[in-house]
Amino acid sequence: MQEFTAPLNTSYKIECWGASGGNSYRGLNAYGQPTKYTSTVYGGKGGYCSGWITYPNSLSIYIYVGQSGEGTQNRTFNGGGAGGSLYNAFSGGGATDVRLTNGVWDNFESLKSRIMVAAGGGGAQYYSEGSNGGNAGGLSGQNGFCSYRPNYSPCSLATGATQTSGGEGAKSTNNQSGFNGTLGNGGDSYSKDGSGGGGGYYGGGGGGANSAITCSGAGGSSFISGYPGCNAISSSSTGNNIIHTGQSNHYSGKVFTNPVMIDGGSIMPKPKGGNETGHSGDGYCIISWISPNL
Repeated sequence: MQEFTAPLNTSYKIECWGASGGNSYRGLNAYGQPTKYTSTVYGGKGGYCSGWITYPNSLSIYIYVGQSGEGTQNRTFNGGGAGGSLYNAFSGGGATDVRLTNGVWDNFESLKSRIMVAAGGGGAQYYSEGSNGGNAGGLSGQNGFCSYRPNYSPCSLATGATQTSGGEGAKSTNNQSGFNGTLGNGGDSYSKDGSGGGGGYYGGGGGGANSAITCSGAGGSSFISGYPGCNAISSSSTGNNIIHTGQSNHYSGKVFTNPVMIDGGSIMPKPKGGNETGHSGDGYCIISWISPNL
């Protein structure tokens, strides 16, 4: 987390990129032994959000920059769900967001104060044929994917997050289902198989497994106060009772003009110039402004 204090009473452009889920290399079997088949499956790409907003001199906001997915059973910073342990299934990417209240990244009052959220992508997993992670949203995240093997029972896909709920974890018939995403948090995978969901306004569902069928995590959803289709949280919401207003404007009255929201499967600006299709790696945030005296 980094604090930004407005140096001038002027309009600021804020751009946020969510982190991508972890990539996974499919060159080992379930026992860690090399195989003749090698390939890489890719974590879902992060999303992009931007907009202009007027801040008074000395107002402080708090920027939480998402961490890209890793090959661990730990969640990544700012909401990436944990990956599995046995088959090198990676964690999801964290979101990058702007808040009016600071605190530990998963503190509910801090999450409730977010006025812009660029979602993270779901992690990849390499077991069986391997599968990419779901890309970050947009208003809704992309579903995860499943590896395929004939003659095995399927595992339902992890679903992408929406404006009002986390994505559902991949469902299995043998107690290897992934976990659902929640506000700000991608769902964790089943403890051995599957990969983590991406962080976001709401997090994507976590991956799971059904025998030799293994599923990756889904993408999180993005949010911009003032963006059409967004559904803001009520100021009266609590951790046990989240209420949505049906409106896009945040309860603080802080609303962006000229908002732009791009999902992780589409072309977007790169942080250091040029374009990219979805954002790869750790998240990023740029704040820029023009002096009113110029």
